[in-house]
Amino acid sequence: MLVGTVLSVTDGDTIKVQLSSGPIAVRMQSIDAPEKDQPWGTEARAALASRLDRRQVDLEVEAQDRYDRLVAMVFLGGENINAWMVSEGNAWAYRDYLKDASYCHSEADARSRRLGLWGRSPSSTYAPWEWRAHQRDASTRLSNYSQETAANCVATIHGRRAQTRSAGAAAPAPSSAPSAPPAGCSIKGNISQSGKIYHVPGSSYYDQTTIDESKGERWFCTETEARAAGWRAPR
Repeated sequence: MLVGTVLSVTDGDTIKVQLSSGPIAVRMQSIDAPEKDQPWGTEARAALASRLDRRQVDLEVEAQDRYDRLVAMVFLGGENINAWMVSEGNAWAYRDYLKDASYCHSEADARSRRLGLWGRSPSSTYAPWEWRAHQRDASTRLSNYSQETAANCVATIHGRRAQTRSAGAAAPAPSSAPSAPPAGCSIKGNISQSGKIYHVPGSSYYDQTTIDESKGERWFCTETEARAAGWRAPR
């Protein structure tokens, strides 16, 4: 655990913390809060600031992202503030980076109780990851998550992370094998809930990304080609 003091709250899932080594931005793991220009973005930031601003916190660091932010669980007096933000309806369970299915159930509970952002009209409860994609490309679809269930959320996690099989158990044959790249075209055009994202060799998620052309995924020879086809770089 790292110990630091919260200097400021950027938004509902990002804070700036003073460590003994200096100040650093911290992206809260497993959650995604509404953007500042999105409905409930201001309220989400205010809720987080009311709990953390100028308080001493413990950080359970998972990684450091491409923006040099620490990705971490944030604890205040032993309470998991990441989980608290979801349970109060101020943030979403961030499907693409989620490991703990309890966040799905906390989100569903907040939705059923119409807490926070879930008390707004269905048209205002767009997922932040889709909102960001829509801001970049207005043709990107925005889904209505007002009737989302915990089971659907958990299924998304299981679909992204194949469960470890017991030793010796036979695995069923995949419905389609990942495709091999054409010569000289090694950029991976992946499709996920976050939209169409391309990964260049050497980037963070390149090795773990597979391409299934039967799902519309594809290979690109250049980043220019990928962008022209509607794919974007990881945020």
